[in-house]
Amino acid sequence: MVTLNNQNEFQTFNLSLLLYKEKSKMIISSAIVFLAFCFAQAVFFEAVVPLFLPFWLIIRTRFAVFQKSALLGGIIGTCFLGFGQVAIVLVQLLFMECLVRFKFLKLSPYILLASSIVIVQLLWQMMLHSGTPSVMVLFYIIYECFFSVSMLFFIRLLTLQTNEVGHIEWTRDKITAIMIILAGVMVGMQSMTLLYFSLPLILLHFLICLVAYTSTVGATVIFSLSLGFFMGLANLSFTGMMILYACTGLVAALVQNQGRYIVALFSLLPSVFFFFYDATLPIDSVYFLSMLTGAIGFLLVPKNVLSYCQMYYKQQTVSIVQVNRNEVVEVQLKQFQHFVSFMKELVFERFTQPSTKNEKKVEPFLICSSCFKYEQCWGKNREMEETINAWRLAKRSPKPVAWMRVEEQLKGKCIKSSKLLEELESAMQKEHMEREYYHGKKMIALQLRDLSSHFEKLLSSHQLDVGSTEVDGDIQQYLNERDIHCLHIQWLKTEIGDREFICYIADQRDAHIVIQQLEQQLFDLLHEPLKGESIYEQQSPIFYRQIKFRSAIRYQLEYDIYTYSHAHHTISGDSYRVFPIHPGLMAVMLSDGMGTNVRAHEESERLIQMMQDCITYNMDPETAMHTMHYVMSLKNDSDMYATMDFALVDLQFGHLWCWKAGGMTTYVLRGPDLFKIESTSAPIGFLPNFAIDTEMTPLLSEDVILMISDGLFSPSAQWDAQEQLFIRLIRQGIEKGASIQVVLFDVMTQFKQMYPIADDCTVMLFRLQHVTKPWQVFRPTIKH
Repeated sequence: MVTLNNQNEFQTFNLSLLLYKEKSKMIISSAIVFLAFCFAQAVFFEAVVPLFLPFWLIIRTRFAVFQKSALLGGIIGTCFLGFGQVAIVLVQLLFMECLVRFKFLKLSPYILLASSIVIVQLLWQMMLHSGTPSVMVLFYIIYECFFSVSMLFFIRLLTLQTNEVGHIEWTRDKITAIMIILAGVMVGMQSMTLLYFSLPLILLHFLICLVAYTSTVGATVIFSLSLGFFMGLANLSFTGMMILYACTGLVAALVQNQGRYIVALFSLLPSVFFFFYDATLPIDSVYFLSMLTGAIGFLLVPKNVLSYCQMYYKQQTVSIVQVNRNEVVEVQLKQFQHFVSFMKELVFERFTQPSTKNEKKVEPFLICSSCFKYEQCWGKNREMEETINAWRLAKRSPKPVAWMRVEEQLKGKCIKSSKLLEELESAMQKEHMEREYYHGKKMIALQLRDLSSHFEKLLSSHQLDVGSTEVDGDIQQYLNERDIHCLHIQWLKTEIGDREFICYIADQRDAHIVIQQLEQQLFDLLHEPLKGESIYEQQSPIFYRQIKFRSAIRYQLEYDIYTYSHAHHTISGDSYRVFPIHPGLMAVMLSDGMGTNVRAHEESERLIQMMQDCITYNMDPETAMHTMHYVMSLKNDSDMYATMDFALVDLQFGHLWCWKAGGMTTYVLRGPDLFKIESTSAPIGFLPNFAIDTEMTPLLSEDVILMISDGLFSPSAQWDAQEQLFIRLIRQGIEKGASIQVVLFDVMTQFKQMYPIADDCTVMLFRLQHVTKPWQVFRPTIKH
């Protein structure tokens, strides 16, 4: 039943599409009949000019489907001029067809048209005058030929095919061509007057109001002045009417912001003024009623059509200025990017290399040089060196008990312990300042590196937006070299991970084969997986299909988070975030503040928020962690610090990047295999020497990712046993086929029964799965 309904819907769609094509063809045919009729009626200098011939020549060569319509309109229009004119036009048409069909003679369209008009007219006039015609007759023949050839040139210019399908570039030449062709059509309509209504005057006033409302003052004046010039030229009375039409367009365009009713009203005022000012102009009741009818027709145009015309005009005129402005901005961005690259090369290599120097040897202090126990402390055995190293290590601990214990040991060995402690404190502060100064320079170098890469991405995206035609040309050339005929590329979204564009492909092979080949080629070119979908197909006049490509999100991430507060406190010292950077990239953060109180929670939450802000502003994770360490190490009112476990999950390629600063091990479970991503660095803000553990792990579908804080495992029990039990429980829950939420809840319930949790803990469980569309899943129905 479903299949029958789908077939019926498909047949209904095909029928409606066929009816739409037939209706469009009828409308175009009617318009061509009317245009041919007007061209055949054109009269310049009180003489008939065969403008129908160039129009027929264009229709015949470029729009052969509408030959009958053009021929019908031209013959009907010529019949209204008399039998002699019909005979001349038919003979010229027949002569031109003979020249076209003569395969041994290839002439340009201009020579064909000029030869047909001159030879036929010259022979016809010689027959009428029984000899050579007069000079005036020859002059009329030459100017008829000139007008016809000129009209052919402008019609060919207007109908010139563009390189981009569905896009018309309105250049200055095409605008001039359409104005001259429109003037020729209106000249041919001058005889179409019914009672007090003149069709050319109605159309002229309607167009002036439309252009005044949708364009600028200058464009309206030029448009109305040009039409007035050509129409006046045809009637040999163009001076006064040119000024009248120009003033009409000027006054109407000046009030375009007041609404179309004001535009229509003010467009009539110049005609009223010139009626009283210049009695020699042909302004009568026919003129006024025709102007009024044109204004009413303008008011009847739907508002959405006028809005579309305004928007289209702005798009076509603003683009040139926008490109020029963007070129200047692009040059400035490139100069700044070169400066940033120079600073990066100058600073980055000097301050980001890992230190290979061993721990500095402890040298005797100034107070020790004047002490009688100098040889005993700093002699061969160097007994004091071990005590001082223990003191330095204890000072890094957050526990004051360790400080007191080591100071007591030092006082028991040194008779000048108070002075020695002062020198130790001073040396340690100096060492701390030097390390922070070095780390600050390293942080600036990393930021310069990120700034340089950010500008490179900005310039590439800027070039993609501004010079999209060049980029599209490169892509088209790349596909054409691989036997895929690409006509046009239309970009909808250009951001990496969220790309969306349409390719116009002229390839009649099976759509699935073409899409598969395009996906492979575009992946090699853009280095991003894309998913194609055929959205439209056209058979005539040329075959092409539209294929929409989107960034392919191959995986989805199912996750759940379990949090536990020590002693049932309302606030935990752990904080976490899970958020998408873009549809193809997921960010995961886990921070553990030292302690189980409010201050620990504020410290970890502060770290998480700072990290999220850095990532939001496109800062590299390594640079972000160094920046946060630098900021937190400058605080003087607190000795708090926190771990940071940051991960990025690429849902397009299936990659896991981990950056760790004192975080716990991250586990990746793949069936019976277990991958560990461990950290050997200290928490953020803890030690002056700061390092980050970075690792990338490829992922597969159904991989399970586990991130935990250190409060999960009890320090009173064996660490490995707890870890093995927890991983085994996770595997057992996954093998049962339960959801992540159920698995995590059950595992934590069982684990707490075996090992009670004595600290704040957070467990984040993720499972990576392929994205599967509903129609890709087939479930057969078994009948018993």
